[in-house]
Amino acid sequence: MKKRNLISLLSAGACALAFAMPVHAEDYSNTDAWVARCSQPQSSADGVKACQAFQDYQQQRYDQLQEDIKQYSKDIASLEEDTDKMEQLAKTQKELQEQLEGQIQEKESAIQKIEEEIKALEQKIQEKQEEIDAWDEQIKSRMQNEQSSTGTNMLIDLVMGSQDLNDMLRRLSGIERITEDDQHQIEQLNELKEQLDLQKSEQVRLEEETKSQQDQLKSQQQQAKELEESYNQLVEQYEQQMAQLQAAKRAAFNDIESIRSNMISVSYSGTLVNVAGFVSPITGGRMSAGTWAYPGGGLHLGMDYAVPIGTQVVAPADGVILYANNPAPSNGGYLGNWTGYPYGGGNTIEMVCMVNGTTYAVSFAHLSREGFAVSAGQIVSQGQAIALTGNSGNSSGPHCHIEVYNLGNMSLEEAVSRFSSSADFAWGTGWNSTATACENGYSTPCRERPEKFFG
Repeated sequence: MKKRNLISLLSAGACALAFAMPVHAEDYSNTDAWVARCSQPQSSADGVKACQAFQDYQQQRYDQLQEDIKQYSKDIASLEEDTDKMEQLAKTQKELQEQLEGQIQEKESAIQKIEEEIKALEQKIQEKQEEIDAWDEQIKSRMQNEQSSTGTNMLIDLVMGSQDLNDMLRRLSGIERITEDDQHQIEQLNELKEQLDLQKSEQVRLEEETKSQQDQLKSQQQQAKELEESYNQLVEQYEQQMAQLQAAKRAAFNDIESIRSNMISVSYSGTLVNVAGFVSPITGGRMSAGTWAYPGGGLHLGMDYAVPIGTQVVAPADGVILYANNPAPSNGGYLGNWTGYPYGGGNTIEMVCMVNGTTYAVSFAHLSREGFAVSAGQIVSQGQAIALTGNSGNSSGPHCHIEVYNLGNMSLEEAVSRFSSSADFAWGTGWNSTATACENGYSTPCRERPEKFFG
C-alpha cells in the first residue's frame, strides 16, 4: 500500500470515529434558529450530530401532533348535542390548527432554505473536487520524482528490495525527504478530502431532509384543510344551540355596578342630531351570517361582517356612545369564551342615534382591543372611526356582529335613563326569539334587520 493511501485511510478512520461520537442534549426551544441552522450544510461532525438530533426532535413534534389530531377526530366523530364538549373541542381544534400552521410554516421555510443551500453546495463540491485533484496530482508528481532518484516506489521495497544495509538506509533517507517536503501538503490534502466527504454527506442529508419535509408538508396541508372543515361543522352545530346559551348567560346578569364605569352616566343630557340616512359602518368584507338565522340553522339576532382583524368601524350616524369596553384580547375569541358584556360579546360598543326622525340603538361586538376610539358619553359624528374589528369573546373567527334596535320616538334623555338603569343591550326584546322583530309587528323597542340599513 502506498504511503499516501495509508495516510488517507488513517484520516478516514479518524473521521468515522468522530461521526460515532454520542449526541449531546440541546435546547431546541428556539425552533426558528435551529431550522435556519440545520437548513445549511454543517462544517463539522458535531454540527451534523446536533442537526440529526434536532430532526429527531422535529419528528417527535410531528408524531405528537398527529396523535393529537387523531384523538380530536375521534372526539368529533362521537360528538352529539353537548355544548360544553363543543366548546372544548373547538378550542382544541384552534390549538391544533395553530400548531399545524406553525409546523407548515417551518417546513416551507426550511425547504426553501435547504434547496438554496443544496445549489450552493453543489458548486462548492465541484470546486473542492477540482482543488483536491490538482493537489493530488502535484503531490503524486513530486513523490514520483523523489522516488525515481531513490528507487522507492512501494513501502515493501524497504524490506524486500534492499541489496544491503547501505541501500536500505539510502531508501529510508529518500522516504524521509519525501515526508519532510510534502508532509504539510499531504495533511492539507487529507483535510480537503475530509471536507469534501462531509460536504457530500451533507448534500445527501439535506436532500433526504427536503424529501421528508415535502412529504410531511403535503400531508399536513391536507390535514389543515380537514381540520378547518371539521371546525366549520362544529361551529354549525354550536350555532344551532347559540340562542339558548346566550339567553341563559345574559338573563343571569344582575351586577350592573360591575360595568357602571363603562356606561353612560344617568345624568347625561342633550339632544340627538337627526341625519337623513345610515352609512355602512364597515367597508369591504362579506356578510357571513344574516338576521335571523345562521346559514346552517340556529337563531342569529344580528348581522355578521366577516372581515380581517383591524378593519375600521365607523359610526353609522351622528350619535352618543352608551357603552364601550374592551376587556378581551383582539384575537382571543373561541366558542365558549363569555368575556365581555353582553356576555360573550368580547369588546363591545352600544350607541344611540336618530335617523329620519326615528331613534335607533346600534351595537357592535367582537371588536379589537386595539384601536378602541370611544368611551361612554362621547358624542360621535357619522363616519367617525370608533373601533377596529377583531375576534374577541364567544367568536368562531374574525368578524363584527351588528344589531339594530328601533326605539321609535324615544328621546336621548329617556334612552340614557333606560339603559343606565337596566344595562340591557337588547332593549327588552330578549335574546332567544324573533318574535320581537319590527317586521313581525312588534311595538317599539323592536329588533330591526341590520341588512335593511347596511346591506
